[in-house]
Amino acid sequence: MNLFIFDFDSTITKEDTTDLILEMPAEDRIWKIEEEWQNGKIASYECMKEQARFLKGITTERIYKHLRQHSHLDPCFPQLVQFLKKAGFRTIVLSEGYDLAIRFHQVEKHVEDIYCSKLLVEDGMLTGELRVQNEELWRHNDKCIGCCICKAEFLRQLIKKANVKKSFAVGNGRSDECLFQHADVSFSLNPEYKATYRVRNLCDVLEILRGMLAC
Repeated sequence: MNLFIFDFDSTITKEDTTDLILEMPAEDRIWKIEEEWQNGKIASYECMKEQARFLKGITTERIYKHLRQHSHLDPCFPQLVQFLKKAGFRTIVLSEGYDLAIRFHQVEKHVEDIYCSKLLVEDGMLTGELRVQNEELWRHNDKCIGCCICKAEFLRQLIKKANVKKSFAVGNGRSDECLFQHADVSFSLNPEYKATYRVRNLCDVLEILRGMLAC
């Protein structure tokens, strides 16, 4: 099988839904923690778990309302997934982003498997706890940032377990940079990260794949 891996924030969505949700408490400390991560003082998973503490007490209803006002899917996402499925691809979302945002956009209706960070909820309110996919620094490159999910390691394990003939990946963030080095074909929405193709959106990805698979 061929495998296609999607990032979520600012890839499937136009906006970064994690940042949108973290804006809601209006706490300056959230962005100080972000700076500590950007400066390499803490790992990505440490940053996100610490930031999630400030979301305690916010209701899921309030989050969904906020996302309804400010977050939008890339309009080509459903069409791209449909194309991939017809071409026999297995589709997966690997994201450091929050499960609530992914669920809000009903990504599970399109993609076969989703792996992401989970905000814990009790009685409709966030507890301030975040469950991540791993808390280890796999060190697949010398710039490892300790992601909530190591996408390169996930791909490596899947290739070992499944009959993956060719792997494809699209993303825009630092958690995708390492994955791009391990995928056979990669699409970067951010010029800062080297990939097989530099794209503006998922419509570009669809156009490239149509040409590629027609050959």
